[in-house]
Amino acid sequence: MTIRITIGAVLSVGMVVAISYFFGASFYMALIGVVGFGVFGEIVHMPENMPGEYDNPEGKGLHPAKAILIGVFLVMVLVGVGYIFPVLYTYGFIGS
Repeated sequence: MTIRITIGAVLSVGMVVAISYFFGASFYMALIGVVGFGVFGEIVHMPENMPGEYDNPEGKGLHPAKAILIGVFLVMVLVGVGYIFPVLYTYGFIGS
């Protein structure tokens, strides 16, 4: 379980850095984008992730609806924190 979380965290940080570098976005905007892409992916794969379906035959793990709600909540919190602290949008490979 910890290996899965570590790999996910490393991939997420790598995607944030890559998006910031290649698209000139701030690290914070790239983080919001990565979380948003994750929510979109969960929505697209929701039928397969339902308990008893192809990707979740044992019905273990988080229900897809809960995962989507947690992701949407996380995006809203990140946007809210960015609204309160707009300086977060200035860090990254902007203008490189």
